[in-house]
Amino acid sequence: MKVSVIENAEIKAYEATLNTHLNLVFGESSRLLLNSEFVCAILVEDESQIIATGFAYSRLMNQGSTNFKAGIIGGIAVIPSKRGLGLAKIIVKELDRYLESFGVTHSFLFAYEPDVYKNSGYSELLLPIHYFDEQQKNWKQFVYRGGMVKSYNDSCALSEQVIEFNGCVY
Repeated sequence: MKVSVIENAEIKAYEATLNTHLNLVFGESSRLLLNSEFVCAILVEDESQIIATGFAYSRLMNQGSTNFKAGIIGGIAVIPSKRGLGLAKIIVKELDRYLESFGVTHSFLFAYEPDVYKNSGYSELLLPIHYFDEQQKNWKQFVYRGGMVKSYNDSCALSEQVIEFNGCVY
């Protein structure tokens, strides 16, 4: 197996292949969202075929008067025949390493199966978030079921206030 980091400047060359992979795992409407927040992709390949992916995004967020650089992880997609091998954990570890080197203090992800990510240092996000719902094209605020958070810097703890996401979830 080969694990690769694909940075923002290189990602366009992989877009079609990544969309095919996401469609295979999540269904036809799944697409890689490339925007100014995109940081990197992690690809796991076996015999030159993508078997797992994960994507990192970054933006400024705030909680009350505290601003922080945050990461958002999305697109953790492992083909069904390769699940249970720890590939999601490998991807999250690489994304965390990259985001931390990028100056991120907190990372968020939104999981169908949150328990998978607890072994990677993520804990349940119990705080409400204010985010933009891309499907309904409006702002919402609530505790996102399946939301997870990891702090890379213990001196920058989150309080009990709403987290202003300043955009969408991935």
